[in-house]
Amino acid sequence: MIATGLSTASFFDTLMLENAPALLRSWGIFTAEYYLNSYCEYDPAFIDDLARRTEDAGIRVVGVHPMSLQYEPLLFTPHPRQRADALKAYELVLKAGERLHADHYVMHGPVVLNGVAKNLELTRLAPIFDTLSAMAEDHGIRLTLENVSYSIMPTPEVGLQIHALLKRPLYHTLDIKQSIRAGVDPLSFVDALGEWIVAVHACDCRTENDVPRYCLPPRGDYDFRRLIEALKKKGFDGAVLLEAYSDMYRDPDELKDAVFALDHMINHEGGKHNGTEEL
Repeated sequence: MIATGLSTASFFDTLMLENAPALLRSWGIFTAEYYLNSYCEYDPAFIDDLARRTEDAGIRVVGVHPMSLQYEPLLFTPHPRQRADALKAYELVLKAGERLHADHYVMHGPVVLNGVAKNLELTRLAPIFDTLSAMAEDHGIRLTLENVSYSIMPTPEVGLQIHALLKRPLYHTLDIKQSIRAGVDPLSFVDALGEWIVAVHACDCRTENDVPRYCLPPRGDYDFRRLIEALKKKGFDGAVLLEAYSDMYRDPDELKDAVFALDHMINHEGGKHNGTEEL
């Protein structure tokens, strides 16, 4: 069975992160990815408090995901001072992930602005990814590059190009909605990079007038089971995490129902949620 859970990015501007563990426990959801919203949430004192709440609630944190635009693009800048400051923030998030016993870090990487962005040659970026991967490994964390429509890896072809230049392992978080937004079948990422995919960001999708509309499971028609079967053939044993936008729901309880629906669609266990066992 595949573990299912929730990314706290789904609570953006509706619930403070430190209150998420108790709510998840009350819902019977014990697998989560923590989305760190701002610099104050990278602070070691904040993370210590969050870790205690997490342990008390019995939550397993599979990944940490910072607000990427706060510093991640500057990890790849040619300017040494900008990069040095960004590396300090990155190190704080890695330490946070280690304290929370997270398996991986979710990165968007450099932002691609057509006709505007510069210095995005993969031959220059690849050694930086190697350095960032090594830093993550020092904290027992795997660096994952997420496919994001406006960032460095919108397609699996770019992912393959990056891998060809690397000297260290680089893993991936597969985001279903971002893949669809980029006009790419998520299965294409599985075919090309499946052995490196360690987590999935999931929401549902339906097409209206040839335009994809993202929604909570099971309100769309995305074939999650087909995706998971393809991932399993590549050796996937990670977590599938509901990552919803806050305009997809009115009542937070809808997120709970969506996680259970997602689990049912993936695991076909009559609605039994594969993330309810306490640690």
